[in-house]
Amino acid sequence: MSQIDIDKANHPIFKNYLPIAEGIAKTFGSHCEVVLHDLTDVSSSIVAIFNGHVTGREVGSPMTDLGLSILKKGRGENLLLNYPNKSMKGKKIKSTSIMIRDDKGEIVGCLCINIDLTLLSMASTLLDEMINVNEEKEEESFPQSVTDLEKRMIDRAIEKIGKPIGLMEKNERMEFIRLLDEMGLFLIKGTVHNVAQLLDVSKFTIYNYLEKKS
Repeated sequence: MSQIDIDKANHPIFKNYLPIAEGIAKTFGSHCEVVLHDLTDVSSSIVAIFNGHVTGREVGSPMTDLGLSILKKGRGENLLLNYPNKSMKGKKIKSTSIMIRDDKGEIVGCLCINIDLTLLSMASTLLDEMINVNEEKEEESFPQSVTDLEKRMIDRAIEKIGKPIGLMEKNERMEFIRLLDEMGLFLIKGTVHNVAQLLDVSKFTIYNYLEKKS
């Protein structure tokens, strides 16, 4: 949706900004409002507006309080970038204002870009919820073979003990086996034999550790 005051828009200064305003609005879509202000008439400053539904304004609407403040204080900035705003209906908006100056360097207008962040904020919240993980929970792996699965579980148990198998004391070895059992490693056929070889003990020693655990 666009509105243009043809008479004011034909002013030599503002005329050059019209295609820029329209191009920005059409590039970023319906959630991006682009407004061309004539600051020589603050009570009816909007010369052209694209996607005016974002703030509910139209051609002939007045300048904003920020614009009035800029004029009053005579600020020297040419750009006000990414400042927060809210519409009358409470929409969260990100705004940028580009000052338009005449040949004498006086501010005569501005091109304002207002992006409605409401849906983006909702989407961001949804994405945050979807990607949120409980860091205290065990990380799941996706092995391509039983061998990979066995190695992953053994590595996790070693990591929890905090030292390599060759340096583990007897109580640490028992804890190592307990951890593997808790992970469900011994539900896989042949793993008792493999762990026994890893610890350089017999299968019966492993079974004995497991019986003591229970």
